[in-house]
Amino acid sequence: MEQVKAMLAALRENYLRDLPSHIDEIEQLLLELEREGFQLSLCRELYRQVHSLKGSGGTYGMNFISDICHPMEDLLSHLIEHPQQLQQGVIGTALEYVDLIRKACFSYSVNLEPSQELKLSLHALRQRASKSRYSALIVESSEVVVGILREVLLDEGFRVEVVHDGYLALGRALSEPFDLLVSGLEVPRLNGLALISAIQKSGIRSGKTKTLLLTTSDHLDHQVHPDFLLRKNAELKRNFRACVADLLAKAVH
Repeated sequence: MEQVKAMLAALRENYLRDLPSHIDEIEQLLLELEREGFQLSLCRELYRQVHSLKGSGGTYGMNFISDICHPMEDLLSHLIEHPQQLQQGVIGTALEYVDLIRKACFSYSVNLEPSQELKLSLHALRQRASKSRYSALIVESSEVVVGILREVLLDEGFRVEVVHDGYLALGRALSEPFDLLVSGLEVPRLNGLALISAIQKSGIRSGKTKTLLLTTSDHLDHQVHPDFLLRKNAELKRNFRACVADLLAKAVH
């Protein structure tokens, strides 16, 4: 066991040592894209590198790096589909994400978790980049269900984040002011009831984050009371849309 820990520590150390050069390379590719204009091959290479950075960050327990890379991936994906967006501030936004990655890298290199201020900076950047008034965090293992929820939320103008792990979702919810958290009952490491309970006990529920629990059961004997409770059935899309409409109506008033 000690040998395994030592090996993982060495891999993490090597990753951190090489990370600044990877960040610099991404930055240079962005500057080249700004200088030369839209090039599909260049955009795809940028996407590949950011995707790789996201995966390796999660592998070595640097989840905040993955949190930054995820919306940056979305930004690049949108640019690939809509090249005209290059002239609308995309490069500037992408460079802001790079700056956050660099700051996160420094924190991890001195054995510190990224600060709350840094996490709020990411949240603010996401909001500006997406131009969405509302935000939602989906915690669900079924891609089919995620697709249904995501479609409804995007139709209503939400910025949508998806996490498949309850423990990671708790960290996100504690650090970012989401308007809505939707969780399935059964997700890895921290199930939906435990996740919502933790959020309620943290005091976030007294703020603006509303919670919705998805379940296949007709009856749940528990002490946790989410704001909404929906069954996973053929009526899920219609019922979820009604819940979101109710949430937005209350937000307006």
